[in-house]
Amino acid sequence: MSDMDRTGAEQFCALVVERYDNSPNAFKQAEAIWLKLREPRRAFVFGGLDYSGLYGNPLGEPDVPLIEQVQTLRAIGLDGLKMISGKPNVRQAVDRSLDDPAFEPMFAWLDESQFPVLWHVGDPPEFWDKDQVPIWAREKGWWYDESVPPKRQIDAEIATVLERHSNLNLILPHFFFLSDRLDDAAALLEKYPAFNLDLAPGVEMLHNLTKDRERARDFFIRFASQIIFGTDIGLMQHCSSPDRGLMVRRFLETDDVFPVPDDPAMTPDVRPDLRGLKLPSDVVEKIESRNFHRVVGRTSPRPLNKSHAREVVHDLAATERQRGGDDSTSQLILKELS
Repeated sequence: MSDMDRTGAEQFCALVVERYDNSPNAFKQAEAIWLKLREPRRAFVFGGLDYSGLYGNPLGEPDVPLIEQVQTLRAIGLDGLKMISGKPNVRQAVDRSLDDPAFEPMFAWLDESQFPVLWHVGDPPEFWDKDQVPIWAREKGWWYDESVPPKRQIDAEIATVLERHSNLNLILPHFFFLSDRLDDAAALLEKYPAFNLDLAPGVEMLHNLTKDRERARDFFIRFASQIIFGTDIGLMQHCSSPDRGLMVRRFLETDDVFPVPDDPAMTPDVRPDLRGLKLPSDVVEKIESRNFHRVVGRTSPRPLNKSHAREVVHDLAATERQRGGDDSTSQLILKELS
C-alpha cells in the first residue's frame, strides 16, 4: 500500500495466480480476499482457479468444476478472473490444451455472464531460444526447452477459443505479445471489439514500441478504447520493482527518453533507452482508468460478501493443511472476516 501511495495510484487490481501444482501455500486466494477486505475502496481483485484434479492426471477432472469456481468468485464479491493457463510452463503443468473440453462450460458461462477475465496466453517468441532471451532471463535460466508446447501450438489453441467465444469480456495481458506485430494486433482488436490488450510489461513490449514509435503512437490513439494500463508488479515470492507502474505511465504521458528501472525481471538489459509516446490526455485517461472501469462494470470495487468469503477461506485453510502447508495466515484472515 505504501508503494501504491507513493506512485499516486488511487485504485489498483490484484491478480491471483492459479494453483497448478502441489506446492503448499502457493495459492494466494485467501490473501487476496484479505486485501479486498482491508482496502474496499481501492482494491479490485481478480481471483484464480484451482486446477487440482487436472494436473498430473491426463484423464482427470477438476476436484471442483471450474464453472463452479468462477461462480463462487463472483458470489463472494471478487471483480474478475485471472488465468495463467496459457503461459507455456503452466500449459505444460496442467497438461490440457487451452481449447480442451474441460474448460468449455466455464468459458460459455464467462461469455454469457460477461464476468471479466484476464488471461495470460503465450510469452515473447524469444523465450523459446536460449540464445535470444534477454540477459536478465538468460542469467536466471528462464527459457523454454522442447518439453514445453511451442508458441505456434499455443497460438492455435487460443485462436480456437477466441473463435468460439468472441464476446468474452477479455483482457489479454502483455499486449498479447504482439508489440512487434502491430498489424496483427490491429487485426485482432478489429475482429474482436470486446477484447482488450493490457500494458503489463514484459519490457520487450516497450522496447518494440519505442523502435516503431510513430506507428505505435498512432496505434494507441486508434485503439484507445481497447488498451488497459498494467504493471505486472509482483508480490511475495514474485516481488518486483514498484517503479514498473511509473515506467509505464512515463511511457504513455511523456516523450522522455529514459532507462528501464532496476527490476529482477527487466534488468540487466543492453537495449537502448525507452522513449515515451506522449499521448493526448483523453487517450491517457481511457488507458489508465476508464477502460478498466468499463471492463469491470464499475468505478469502485465490488463489495465483499464476508459470510461467503469466510466459507471460502475456511476451505482454503483446510486444503493447505491437507497439503502439509501452513494455514496460520488463513486462520488470521478468518478472524478478520468474523
